[in-house]
Amino acid sequence: MDYIKELTELIQGMSNNLNTVKEKQEVMEAQIASYQEAAARGFVLPGGNLTNPKEEDVKEFLGGFEMAKQGKRLMDKSFHAHTIDEETRQEMAKYFCLFVRSAVQGDPAAYKKFQETYKGTATDIGDSGNVFPIADIVDAEIMSYARESSVILRDARIWDMTTDKQSFPAETGSSSTYWGNTTVEAAPTIAEVQLDADELSAYAAVKNTTLADARSDIVSWLTESFAEAIGQALDTAAFVGDGEGLYGGVSGLLSAKCGKSVVMSGSTAFSMISGTHLSSMIAQIDGVRKMGARFYMNGSILHFVRNLRDKDERPIFIDTLGSQVSGTIWGYPYTEVITMPSSSAANTAFVVYGNMKHFAIGRRLQVSALQVDPYGLWTTNRMRFKVYNRWALKVAMPNAFCRLLTSAT
Repeated sequence: MDYIKELTELIQGMSNNLNTVKEKQEVMEAQIASYQEAAARGFVLPGGNLTNPKEEDVKEFLGGFEMAKQGKRLMDKSFHAHTIDEETRQEMAKYFCLFVRSAVQGDPAAYKKFQETYKGTATDIGDSGNVFPIADIVDAEIMSYARESSVILRDARIWDMTTDKQSFPAETGSSSTYWGNTTVEAAPTIAEVQLDADELSAYAAVKNTTLADARSDIVSWLTESFAEAIGQALDTAAFVGDGEGLYGGVSGLLSAKCGKSVVMSGSTAFSMISGTHLSSMIAQIDGVRKMGARFYMNGSILHFVRNLRDKDERPIFIDTLGSQVSGTIWGYPYTEVITMPSSSAANTAFVVYGNMKHFAIGRRLQVSALQVDPYGLWTTNRMRFKVYNRWALKVAMPNAFCRLLTSAT
């Protein structure tokens, strides 16, 4: 017997079998990869889906958008004081592009993916098929950019609300103190303010050509538009709200809800404002509450203030040329508010003085949503987007603020 020949044939046979096994393994791996790709595209496979939904890549749903451009302006410090990092940019790009594909382009696969990805974000408004809940990270960033265009969001206290009605501390008093060897027990006094959240909708219109342009930075555009709309709406309600439905029932700082007032006797023109009027406003507020107080007015009113002089012809508006710190009025800082009155009228409040920590803002959590109106502006080839929130605004400590009014006649 030729043992060498027999051994050689045995080894060759084993090698051929191993090659066959390897070939079959490669075929099976290719088939599995093909099944996984098909499952990722929504095909139902026999025996179940081989793809883990949590690891499913969403890139196929973002086609038509140049993802590298989406949200880039939100990272640029030359455009914004607040900026996002790359990870946040990608998350916001994924959200908005899925939203546009779902709501605007009517892609059923993108809509299904949107609902799977953001179904954990609660909302209790409207028809679930037409409402797109805003992801927490997107909601937080919109609010951050809204502060850039909103005075009240920057300066006032903001409370998170888990229900539509909640009470929060407006001011806390200290415990009583006693001299001598006798101490009387006394608890601190607490003043509370009840906040009632109301609906706020902010709109933004986008040209259809912009939405169709894959190179357009839709993410930055929508974020900035929503942020500015929300910020300006809250400023308007906080300062000029008259308690009616147009302002969500908010009575602002220029309304009678403001605790203190100074009236310009005999004058109905804003241009007749004087240094004495402004000094009287300061005097109306108790000493401790003047800490951190400032003036709020429209920029056109500030023009008159910069030209005011005291009886010795010294300017009451103190400014140093080239200084990085803005000027002061009788030593107190000021803030321009574009939503405050600029046109003279009788019996009209137009300047506010006080510390905004005594103004309360409540933000209802987990109800933010986006909606699309493709028909309202169809004649102008534009599409309107609406962001929905619930907010509560209230003068928490009325006597911590003073307003300046023109004469009734």
